[in-house]
Amino acid sequence: MESLVAANTKFGFDLFQEISKKDHHKNFFFCPLSLSAALGMVRLGARSDSAQQIDQVLHFSEFSHGEGEEPDPCLKSKNQEELSSKDESGLLSCYFGRLLSKLDRIKVDYTLSIANRLYGEQEFPICPEYLDGVTQFYHTTIESVDFRKDTEKSRQQINFWVESQCQGKIKELFSKDTINSATVLVLVNAVYFKAKWEKYFDCENTVDAPFSLNENEKKTVKMMNQKGLFRIGFIEELKVQILEMRYTKGALSMFVLLPAFSEDNLKGLEELERNITHEKIMSWSSSENMSEEAVAVSFPQFTLEDSYDLNSILQDMGITDIFEEGKADLTGISPSPNLYLSKVVHKSFVEVDENGTQAVAASGAASMERSVPSWVTFNANHPFLFFIRHNKTQTILFYGRVCSP
Repeated sequence: MESLVAANTKFGFDLFQEISKKDHHKNFFFCPLSLSAALGMVRLGARSDSAQQIDQVLHFSEFSHGEGEEPDPCLKSKNQEELSSKDESGLLSCYFGRLLSKLDRIKVDYTLSIANRLYGEQEFPICPEYLDGVTQFYHTTIESVDFRKDTEKSRQQINFWVESQCQGKIKELFSKDTINSATVLVLVNAVYFKAKWEKYFDCENTVDAPFSLNENEKKTVKMMNQKGLFRIGFIEELKVQILEMRYTKGALSMFVLLPAFSEDNLKGLEELERNITHEKIMSWSSSENMSEEAVAVSFPQFTLEDSYDLNSILQDMGITDIFEEGKADLTGISPSPNLYLSKVVHKSFVEVDENGTQAVAASGAASMERSVPSWVTFNANHPFLFFIRHNKTQTILFYGRVCSP
């Protein structure tokens, strides 16, 4: 499963670099895991070049099935060195099934709603084997709708399902102009996340404070403040602080990457973004680089909601055939040779505020302040990157950039 976690992270950073080409000064937020799982669902039914392109772009082709991975119980009858493309997608799906199950088991401590589903034009018959695989491994299904004769009803049905899956926070995923009678297959990918801090921010310490958007502009934001023991590190070559803020019970953490900000170092965030890789994130967030210190944290409240129509972005990255009628080979989904993917939409929503268990955290913070005389300052009053990680599996659930809270 480590291979899958690495692949998801690498794809996430590749996607970030692709989207960043258009705008380096925009808030950005997405869920690499859910998007990889959604495309893994398509990969389960893709064949030939369509399958190979997905494997290449999502780093699925880098899996080393012998290296530290258990023999897969889903493919007991196969020699893992002799897997066909179809069997490879089955192995991939087994790994996704395990990973998603691990995340599902601890969701009592936070809200993580991943709404992944394929909607296909009802005239295309769905292979029963594919339907079984999607249900078993990806915990979802493929729905048949009438895009051709009842486009509006189909659109409303999709939007209603997404809204119900995402705590009512994600509305109108598809606007009226995004689906039409020519639509044949839509991949829906929406995520909502909300969790409580292990160490809460007291509302009484939240103040209006300036946030530097760039060297010339500032805006006033709600800045949360607290002092306590946090894991913190410094990335010397990039002059970047990294702070870990754990969520309730420590299953998840937010890691904040804060470049130094001054008139002499205005390009710190862009340099950090250029240098970030899966291997470096693993190194920067390791115990060798981070230690527990007494830290005075100032961190802005923010709500991020982002939506991406990913067709053109994925095509630029190298996934082209599945979007073209006549080139797409999705015969593992439907025996019809004319099925192709019309739309891939990703929408995500995250809230960050003081939320926490006040009574327990308050007494701890008060005693800390008396016993520790000096504090490391971590003041996120200028643009930063962050990622939210499931600690046991090292899975990056979310990756974001905050330029303007």
